[in-house]
Amino acid sequence: MSSRSEFLKRVSDMPVTGEDDPHLARWLQPEKILSGVDAKDAAGLFDIAAREIARIHGVDPGPVLRALTRREQAESTALGNRFAIPHARIAGIDEPVTLLIRLSEGIDFQAPDRAAVDLFLFIMVPLGDQHAHLQLLAAMAQLFSDSGFRSRLDAASNAEAMAQTLKIGIARFEN
Repeated sequence: MSSRSEFLKRVSDMPVTGEDDPHLARWLQPEKILSGVDAKDAAGLFDIAAREIARIHGVDPGPVLRALTRREQAESTALGNRFAIPHARIAGIDEPVTLLIRLSEGIDFQAPDRAAVDLFLFIMVPLGDQHAHLQLLAAMAQLFSDSGFRSRLDAASNAEAMAQTLKIGIARFEN
């Protein structure tokens, strides 16, 4: 079994509820959803994500971009089924940040199923926060592995419809 599949198995088997962290459901709802984004490759996508995260949180986009790039160079964060969870730790934020981006066309992202990836959930956590990082990864791995949820999200025609679908899906993690 590859290290990626071992990690995914471990993370998706983690029990995740609002009892573990009362902020989890709030953190899961992306602060921003971008739909129909044009990015030709991972570098262009990461630049868009870093600038958006920096704009929302008043941080420099450079460290965000470097953290995302370093993490992705270590191993692809693509999970398969056209989905990836790029994630990293950064300084300058006090709590986790999530950003969902749906591309107009999928890009090569070294997915285990070799499919082009068009749906990206970016998770940024404070430098020292291991617990929130693992809880967010576990919750999103569980949510996005649900084929019914993914079908509803894929059918959502715009960012507002995607946000509503996510809100309903995330409700399972509330107390």
